[in-house]
Amino acid sequence: KDVERMNRLISDISNYTLTQVEIDEELFSKFDLIELINELIQSFSNNKKEIKINFEYVKSPIFVQANRDKLAQVFINLIENSFSFAPIKSNLFIHQLIEDNNIIIYIVDQGKKISMKVREKIFERFYTDRSHDFEHHSGLGLSISKKIMETFDGSLEMSDNKFDNYDGACFQLKLPLKA
Repeated sequence: KDVERMNRLISDISNYTLTQVEIDEELFSKFDLIELINELIQSFSNNKKEIKINFEYVKSPIFVQANRDKLAQVFINLIENSFSFAPIKSNLFIHQLIEDNNIIIYIVDQGKKISMKVREKIFERFYTDRSHDFEHHSGLGLSISKKIMETFDGSLEMSDNKFDNYDGACFQLKLPLKA
């Protein structure tokens, strides 16, 4: 198990470094974020835990300027993290709103709540507070995701959870709208 964990960690570190280089070199394009999110939701529709993703959006289409694949990586990481903590047959909620010429996306689950004491710490490289399934997670995913969002002049942060029936972790992504 230790050898497998070390191999996975080395692979994750390599991917982290490669992602940073790719971010600097990637070309951005204008695309519909709602379309991307719907595609990702579809790819997660048949999951082992039978978790249902509910997506509520105010407006479609919503255009952003970013690297589509890297932004998809952020959403995949957040959804996979939520799935790993959420109970079987629970729900994941994705909520979109527009505020001050930015699109804001909340991703909130019905799993384990993250203490607000570690609000910034969870984005540090190699940080994890997982007591289970630790060998499958290196603690790099949220750090990579935050870096990707900042490259798009956006942000990723843990947010206070203000959604009824969703007591788990709540993440807020913010991106500038593209006219």
